[in-house]
Amino acid sequence: MSEQDWDVFRVLVKEILHDGPTIEVITQRAEISSRTLARWTSGETKEPDKKHLYRFLQIVPSYQERLLAAIRKALPDFEAPLLDNSNDLLDDLPIDFWIRLHEANAKIPNNLRFTSIINIIFTQLQPSLDPQRIGIQLTVAQCSPPSSSDQTIRSLREVAKTRTAQSLLESVSDILFLGAESLAGYSVSTSKPYVVQNIQEEQAVPVRRTKDEQSAAAYPIQRGGYIAGCFLVSSPNPHFFSSRLQSLLQVYAYFLALAFDQDLFYDPKRIRLRPMPEEDIQRRSIADFQDRVLKRLRQDISLNRIQAEMLVWQQIEAELQALVPSIYT
Repeated sequence: MSEQDWDVFRVLVKEILHDGPTIEVITQRAEISSRTLARWTSGETKEPDKKHLYRFLQIVPSYQERLLAAIRKALPDFEAPLLDNSNDLLDDLPIDFWIRLHEANAKIPNNLRFTSIINIIFTQLQPSLDPQRIGIQLTVAQCSPPSSSDQTIRSLREVAKTRTAQSLLESVSDILFLGAESLAGYSVSTSKPYVVQNIQEEQAVPVRRTKDEQSAAAYPIQRGGYIAGCFLVSSPNPHFFSSRLQSLLQVYAYFLALAFDQDLFYDPKRIRLRPMPEEDIQRRSIADFQDRVLKRLRQDISLNRIQAEMLVWQQIEAELQALVPSIYT
């Protein structure tokens, strides 16, 4: 077997081992020594032991497809039956989760239902999504309600956000608007899911480029063909989303539709998203959100807090959109 057959494998292993925590996980859970990994990448090992290759594939699930292709470039007859886990998709969706979810939808008071359902879904998803605790961000972005029924939907607003092993979004300062410049906005505008495996190299679809996000997946939240928002999953690692994980996330996007009231779903024809400004600009505009709400309540005593907050969000949305030149009407 020629030396060059393993070149793609070595380059990919070097990419996987770029950060220390990943090396630690591999050496501890796969029982592959640092010395063995070094021999793989240097070419000192002419042909890695197949048992080690099986373990390596299982411990880095987000790289499985690329690794398997690289290994088969050198070993065309290499088989990894344990990686074919498509039949085990329901292992991540146990019956007790289904029961808790639908019980919450049926029994929890309406004013608490949204947060409760989001909590149940995010709590169930996190262990399957990020067993290595690399820090995956889950975001639910809602179509920003317009001020009147004849207006179009111009942006999405984050309404729930968490990073694996952390709590849900609790501060208004964590909220961002997403528009035509974002993957979530593109997904909602086209009514289709999209996965970007390497954000820094993506050219075909719009994405926000941040230091903590290297790959992302976006799924529209739908009911009856109408859209309420988007489920966005972001990873600090490129090529994180395997085919199996994409299928699982699509199922969770279906579940998330349970959290939304029917009047929050919009005809796709009404969705005309505009670009939204950069994160820093948005945070400056949102910083005085609470003060604005209190001012609204003092000015109009007929408003309750939820109504006042909605009016302020609409005002901030309009102010932010005015800062970005737009080709949208």
